[in-house]
Amino acid sequence: MKKITALSLAILLLVLSTATASDLSWYGKVRNYTGVLSSQNFEYAMMQNTFDLSLEYYGENSAFLVNPYFNYDFDKELTINLREAYIDLYLEDADLRIGQQKIIWGKANGAFITDVVSPKNLQEFLLPEFIEIRLGVTALNLNYYKNDSTYQLIWVPIFTPNTLPEEHSIWNVKEKDFSQSADDIDISLKNSEIFARYSLYTPKVDFELMGGYMFDDEPTFNGVDTNGVDTFTHYRTSIIGGSLSSTLGDVIIRSEGALYNGKHVNASIEMDYLHYMVGLDYKINGWNFSAQFIQKVYLDYKDDNPDINKWQNTLTFMTNKEFLENTLRLELFTYLEFNDLNALIRPKVTYDLSDDINLIFGSNIFLGDSGTFGQFDDNDTIYAKIELSF
Repeated sequence: MKKITALSLAILLLVLSTATASDLSWYGKVRNYTGVLSSQNFEYAMMQNTFDLSLEYYGENSAFLVNPYFNYDFDKELTINLREAYIDLYLEDADLRIGQQKIIWGKANGAFITDVVSPKNLQEFLLPEFIEIRLGVTALNLNYYKNDSTYQLIWVPIFTPNTLPEEHSIWNVKEKDFSQSADDIDISLKNSEIFARYSLYTPKVDFELMGGYMFDDEPTFNGVDTNGVDTFTHYRTSIIGGSLSSTLGDVIIRSEGALYNGKHVNASIEMDYLHYMVGLDYKINGWNFSAQFIQKVYLDYKDDNPDINKWQNTLTFMTNKEFLENTLRLELFTYLEFNDLNALIRPKVTYDLSDDINLIFGSNIFLGDSGTFGQFDDNDTIYAKIELSF
């Protein structure tokens, strides 16, 4: 069973004790998610039952959300945790959110560039819905509003790393044990993280400028200690970046970029890199299309770094359309990485059996021998989900 932070638990008890039953609204879903490995004699890759509940309260000057969930996997223990648990306080020109929360920044689809506040659950790589991949962080989140501008300041006192695959998971190709990667980062003022963002929203343009001083959510492997245990370090890094989106006729133009300082490629090599995206969204005959070019460039690259490429280029493509009075949705999302030419192709069909019951069928097809996606070439999956919303 995963641990729930003391602060999140305190918030949960506080908000439930201050709200009567008539003040609360609640909603959620029950889901069965079953997946098989099509390239490995259709062995089970996933058989998970989920119960997800959200409790909300809105008052005159305050609100809260508590979102517990329960996961039961066929080969694991029951997981009970909180996605979010926070209180909102509304002021005249500002609001303050306190507690465990998900914070989403940037304009990229399917990629994390300036979207760095919330860590990620990568136990199943990038395959779950992105709303589930993002993890909540315990934070103070202040937003100040002036005209079309928003000034945001976030303080994260408790470091939360990415949740990485278990040692013998099919998504852990190097079979590293990440379970204790962040144990040496104590809860203290000097180990906190801070982020800031300026946003401008107008009818013609959306603009964001951000910065942060943080720990790298992805641990750096330091080798094996004398007891044969894998050791890792989450190094400090800083980031500055921004995003911009606008419309040109029927086309939406999106861009996002960030400069990372102090990224450790391994225990002995530290480099800065630029990560950016340009994208287009458009619609033709009811079909939605989106394409993105994403590039990562190591600025002080040296030829004696065999583990990485100076230029890492990725193209994404997405299309979807709804049929049968919007009850049937066809969708395709594809990543194509040019280094070592590899790809991930994700077709999906969603059918609304009723207002409350959804059927989802899809596949994850990995192509290539190496690279971000090609390393999982043996993990092609076919899956089905049934979701009951309430």
